[in-house]
Amino acid sequence: MFDLSLYFSIKFVVFTFFGNPISFVELLGTSTGLLCVYLASRNHILTWPFGILTSICFFFLFFQIQLYSDMFLQIYFFGSSVYGWIVWRKRTGAYIKIQSLGRSKNLVLVFVIFFGTYILGAITSRLPIWLPNIFTRPPEFLYWDAFTTVASIIANFLLAQRKLESWFLWVFVDVVCITIYSLKEIPFVTLEYIVFLLIAFYGCYHWYQEYKLNPPSIEG
Repeated sequence: MFDLSLYFSIKFVVFTFFGNPISFVELLGTSTGLLCVYLASRNHILTWPFGILTSICFFFLFFQIQLYSDMFLQIYFFGSSVYGWIVWRKRTGAYIKIQSLGRSKNLVLVFVIFFGTYILGAITSRLPIWLPNIFTRPPEFLYWDAFTTVASIIANFLLAQRKLESWFLWVFVDVVCITIYSLKEIPFVTLEYIVFLLIAFYGCYHWYQEYKLNPPSIEG
């Protein structure tokens, strides 16, 4: 009988990479994630179905390595991919100029990230207490994992709004993710986020150049 759960287990190893076992779910999630980013750079609607598949793979991967905040983040990415797929099918090609949040809103942004990180970290720390049959092991990298989740949600929202700060925030997220994933010994995901970091640096440069070429429209 075909057992789908087998393929989403980190114990289903397809090969080793510098002595590290690479599971099928890690390989599939990493591959579709990179393809998703490439398609996004090409402005292709298939970005979103590949984004959905990536979020499903990483949901199961992060659950099994106790990165629970990252696991919950995949639920958000799943929903945002469905939303993006619907919106892109209806888009009219309207262009939104790149804007900056401005100093006052950036201060609010920093506060929201720190506060959200604390709240999410406090919640995930109690999951093994509240749901011991599901979360049998305590979360690892508790508040750093919570930070990447909160900051990713905000960065994704700012990106959709074409705010300049979105790419700078992605740089911080990717640096922390690279550190966590390398320590958790999931090398393919680590390499994927190194690529994401390079894209984020490019996004910072490209968006800032476009921002400077147009009259700045600063909010707040």
